[in-house]
Amino acid sequence: MSTPPAPHATPERQAQLESVLQAALYLLGARQDQMVTLEEWTDLARAVAACQERRTADYLTEHDLEDIAERYALEWDEAADGPLPDHDES
Repeated sequence: MSTPPAPHATPERQAQLESVLQAALYLLGARQDQMVTLEEWTDLARAVAACQERRTADYLTEHDLEDIAERYALEWDEAADGPLPDHDES
């Protein structure tokens, strides 16, 4: 069930709110399954960051950022999402 946008809502703002709602629904489902993936957590952080005009990295732990940089093939836009830590292959 979706709520119609307020008359003054811009299409961009509506898209941001829909992203937050979708991420929240994923998180609720993951919690019911007692499991939240890094991808789901990142989607939620990205959606909240967009609504708050912040960066995704502001809502993730250093450990999460290291995992994204080292192990996960997530789409990551450093301009919008923030920097990932450098990791050495040594």
